[in-house]
Amino acid sequence: METTALAEKLEEPGSQTEDAEEKLLFVRFNETEKIQHMIFMICFIVLAITGFMLKIPADLVQKLGGFGDTIFFYRSLLHRIAGAGMILVAVYHVHYLILGRAGRRWLFDMLPRFKDLKDLIHNMLYFVNVKKEPPEFDRFSYKQKMEYFALIAGTTLMSLTGLMLWTESSWNKFILDIAALVHGMEAVLACLAIIVWHMYDIHFKFHKSPFDKVWITGVMDEEEIKEEHGQHYKKVMADPRLQEIYVRRDQS
Repeated sequence: METTALAEKLEEPGSQTEDAEEKLLFVRFNETEKIQHMIFMICFIVLAITGFMLKIPADLVQKLGGFGDTIFFYRSLLHRIAGAGMILVAVYHVHYLILGRAGRRWLFDMLPRFKDLKDLIHNMLYFVNVKKEPPEFDRFSYKQKMEYFALIAGTTLMSLTGLMLWTESSWNKFILDIAALVHGMEAVLACLAIIVWHMYDIHFKFHKSPFDKVWITGVMDEEEIKEEHGQHYKKVMADPRLQEIYVRRDQS
């Protein structure tokens, strides 16, 4: 009898929510931006692996005989394919920033502002416990802007020096030596930036274990956006036009 009464109570109107709770999701990457990021990431990983393979000692390669020659033939081929892919993505990204409406919004929001300097100082004071709360970031924080423009500079430098090494017959030895030195040093710097900066700042967070899924899903939930981009959240929620761009409603 008690079990029947409990079942009837649960079936009464108002005892359960008829519709699933609506969740707000905030767009960080649209589909085009996710694809650009994915291709760039794959190219970067391939370039890093095939590039640093040149640091393998020559005597070790020689011990592999013909097999070693085959490996390094495909290493060279993969490196050039990935390099060409990265350059094409970079060229498309410039096209996207200039001609795409979402791209122009991205560029405008990414431009440095005086607030970024204030956020940097505020954040440093927060780290030493002078400020009790961290700054509220806009769509992109000063750290993300610094990383983005460093990526543009690094990609440009790597592309130019890589093309010079690819067309080595067109350059004298002095120019090629400089290009090889710059290419190698920038490669080390780029890998360190990804491992030490990007991975630590974006992915290695306890509440996002094992990694931040934004690069796959393209969205953040409401609590995340409030915590990491509080000013952007307030701007979006106060403007219906921005809500049409950045807010997705999810039934769960």
